[in-house]
Amino acid sequence: MDLKLASVLRAFKFKIHILSTKKGNFILPFLVILCVSTSGYAQMNISGKPGLIYVPSARETKEGNFQFGINYNPIDYGFRFNKKNSENIYFINATIIPRLEVNINLLRINNEKIKGQKGIGDRQIDLKYLILKEKKYQPSLALIISAPFGIDNSLTTNALVATKSLKLANKLSAEVTAGLGSPYYIERDDSEKDNYNILQNLKFRKKNELAYAYLDGPIGGLNLNFDKKAGLLLEWDSKHFNVGAYGTLFKKWTIQAALLNFDQITFGTSYALNLKTLPKRLKKANENQ
Repeated sequence: MDLKLASVLRAFKFKIHILSTKKGNFILPFLVILCVSTSGYAQMNISGKPGLIYVPSARETKEGNFQFGINYNPIDYGFRFNKKNSENIYFINATIIPRLEVNINLLRINNEKIKGQKGIGDRQIDLKYLILKEKKYQPSLALIISAPFGIDNSLTTNALVATKSLKLANKLSAEVTAGLGSPYYIERDDSEKDNYNILQNLKFRKKNELAYAYLDGPIGGLNLNFDKKAGLLLEWDSKHFNVGAYGTLFKKWTIQAALLNFDQITFGTSYALNLKTLPKRLKKANENQ
């Protein structure tokens, strides 16, 4: 190693050690967690949940698991203005306690302005509860519900899914998912100007009344994974057959792309970490305080 580079690395490590011993420093833990913490399977579906392309899975995630990212949805499959505008979907997904995941996503329409200004976008909160954990002869089973607080949401899940992992070879594994997307969702029949009670004017609506009915019927697919580093995706999203691929770098950063109905391309990226896992160096620093 070059002597100058070695001296720079030693100086950097020394500064990290000094900063880690200071109380109240919040920048260092954030940076260290991003750089060092590890995660497992990080493949996410269009709305930011563990799964395939459009289809979510019942895969169990560890407590403290935290993932964030963005997905692009093409024009012909737009949830908000179908065949008029493409969309970007930003998401955060966290397992706050065992069996319970919380997903927050923001759907922003591309090239769309209302009265000369672009709005924040459609905000949605989804809850996933793991009813059954996977066992040797038993698949995992999960219920996913979109919180009925939105006035005009266009990306609602409401589905029951089961997932089973299979070991195919030394480094080759598969994850099979099957389930049913509810044909209904709950909406608040309110205006944004009269928005005071999140529990008033709740009504059942049919998903086929939306511009694009997301997960409206039988769903399922296959995630074929090689050494948890790359994989192929095949799915039926209740309307179309989709195929895709993904790769995971450093066990945390995933890049994915897919062809919807052999027609248009969707792609995205996500980053995964575990908020409960602290690097040994940071743990020692906390114990010495």
